[in-house]
Amino acid sequence: MRSLRRLTNLSASSSLTPTSFYKSCCWNNTNAGGGTLLSSSRMTTTSSPNPPPPRGFYELRRYKIPPAKQAEYIKLCEESSQLRKKLTQNGFCGFYVPEVGSELNTVTHIYHYEDYDHRDKVRSDMRKNEEWQIFLRKSLGMVEEQTSEVYIEATVATKSAGLHVNSFKEKAASRKSSDDEDSSSIFEIRTYTLQLGYNPIPKMQNLYAEGLPSKIASDTEKLSELVWIGYADVGDLNKFVEIWKYPSYQSHIKVREAARTADAWRETIGKIAPMVTHFNTTLCSAAPFSPVK
Repeated sequence: MRSLRRLTNLSASSSLTPTSFYKSCCWNNTNAGGGTLLSSSRMTTTSSPNPPPPRGFYELRRYKIPPAKQAEYIKLCEESSQLRKKLTQNGFCGFYVPEVGSELNTVTHIYHYEDYDHRDKVRSDMRKNEEWQIFLRKSLGMVEEQTSEVYIEATVATKSAGLHVNSFKEKAASRKSSDDEDSSSIFEIRTYTLQLGYNPIPKMQNLYAEGLPSKIASDTEKLSELVWIGYADVGDLNKFVEIWKYPSYQSHIKVREAARTADAWRETIGKIAPMVTHFNTTLCSAAPFSPVK
C-alpha cells in the first residue's frame, strides 16, 4: 500500500472545453453528468459584505479497495466508527461510496482539523491506541491505494447559500448516533479543476456567490441541500469541490432541470466555463456510520 500522497482526483475527471462545459451545466437536458444543481432550503440573504474567515481545514482521503473486499472493508470501518469519531475529536465528517460517475471500488472520507498541530495530535493518538491499531492491521491489507488532499472552506460561496463557517463539521459533530437515521440520501461530489494561477479560485468563489442565490431559488421543491464547498490547499491545486445532498437519484435530475431556468446562474456559468479545464460529478451513497448522511 502506498503511503499518504497527493490525491489526483476526487473522482474520474473528464476534459471539457468551455463550450461543452457550459452546455452540460445549463442546456443539455439529456446529459446526466452536467450541471451544478445548486439549491438549499436554508438559503438566506445577508447584508454583511464579508463572511468570517475559514477556521481550520478539511482533509479528503480516498482509498481504493478491491471490489471483492469492499463490503468487508466497509464492515470493518462500521465496527470501528465510534472509535474513529472519538479519536478524531469529532472531526470525522463523512464517509461516502461512489455509485455513479467514478471508480466504484473507492471510498472517500472527510475530516476537519483546527490546524496541522491538531491533525498531528489526532494521528499520534491513533497510533497509540491499540484498538485502532487492530483495525488497521485488519484493514490495510485491503487498501490498494491511499491518497489525500487538504481543502479550505470556500466561505464566500457558502455564505451566499446561507451556510455559516464550518457548518459541515458542526453538523457531523452534533450527531450522537447515526444508526437510527435514514441513509438513503444521495450525495453529489462535484470537482472543478481550474487554470493555474493565483486568481482562478478567488474569482470562482465570487462568481459562485453571484449565481448561487438564483439557482437556489429555482429549486422550488427544496429537494437539495448544500453540504460544503471548498478549494484545494495541499495536493493538486486549483481544484474547487462541492458536496450536495438529495433524497434520491431522480431528485438530483429534477433539481438540475429546475436550475436551467435560473437566468443569473446561466450567466455565471458563462463566466466560469473559460476557467475550467476538467470537470467531474460523482453520485455517492453515505455509509451507514457516516456522521453526515
